[in-house]
Amino acid sequence: MAEGMAMARAGSLVSKLESKICYHRDAALEYMEIKAVVGEVMEEKEMLQQDYRALKDELEEAKKTIVEVNKELAAGSAETSLSKKELELVKKKLQDWEAKQNLPELLNCSASEHVQPSNSKQGQKRSMRHQEVPSQGPLGIDAHKSDLAEERPGSMLVNNPIVGQTSVVPPNTDDDVVALREHLIKQFLEIDKYGGRIIGIKEMGKLNVKAFEIACAEKFRTTKAADASSKLYSLWQQRITDVSWNPFNMVTVEGNHQEVLNVNDDKLQELKKEWGEGPYKAVINALMEMKEYNCLGDRSTVYELWNYRADRKATLTECTEYMADRVQELTVVKRRKTRRN
Repeated sequence: MAEGMAMARAGSLVSKLESKICYHRDAALEYMEIKAVVGEVMEEKEMLQQDYRALKDELEEAKKTIVEVNKELAAGSAETSLSKKELELVKKKLQDWEAKQNLPELLNCSASEHVQPSNSKQGQKRSMRHQEVPSQGPLGIDAHKSDLAEERPGSMLVNNPIVGQTSVVPPNTDDDVVALREHLIKQFLEIDKYGGRIIGIKEMGKLNVKAFEIACAEKFRTTKAADASSKLYSLWQQRITDVSWNPFNMVTVEGNHQEVLNVNDDKLQELKKEWGEGPYKAVINALMEMKEYNCLGDRSTVYELWNYRADRKATLTECTEYMADRVQELTVVKRRKTRRN
């Protein structure tokens, strides 16, 4: 009996020992897991500290950059304000010049109405013809040909300060206005290479290629249209520059000899009959532009500041305002890029 009790006690002790062993084993496993987690946390902490230090350095660099950018913006704003003041002075000078040019015309018209009311139309015609008299000063056509002979052969600059006037500069034109116009034409020739602008350069006396493209597209409606358009356009561009072809007639109006386009010219009528109104009108417009700018003698083309939105000649005031707007837009874009960087 005593032996049985000893065996029971031994079994109980073995059971307790096994239970404690399992407990310590589980505790050891849990300790290892906790230790691994703590190690990962420490590594993460080290990485965060490194990121923090790097971010701090970047912030310091950013602060320095912001200070430099603010200095540049301040300098840019000062330059922009100066440019605006200069443009305002030029604009005011142009407006004064235009008013000075329009005043004699208004006085002449007023005087003619009071003295000869019955011949007002005749007086207006004489006034317009007077504006078309070529200037022989230093800003005549020959001077403009030499200015841009290297940029576009066969073309020349013209002077047209205000809408409604012909290409001739009045004898009393201010040198500043003339110099500004020549400078604007040269600048627009540089920035207007790709077109698509409200204010730009139009080559007076040059055919409108779109009229020929539309006519050929309507007639062929195939891939041959582009080739046909190119050939037809080249043919007529060469034809209108040929001085041996003169579709003008000399007529006498009120004792004055004038050149009038002969719309019944055989070549013009053949073009109209075969290709329609579009190419026909394009050729007539080019010829009339050559006549307006006194280029029928050599059939050259003339550069003109052009308002494409209004489809007319652009005034110098419109050109300076357009350039000022572009300067302001570029300044805003530059500021935005600087801020993003």
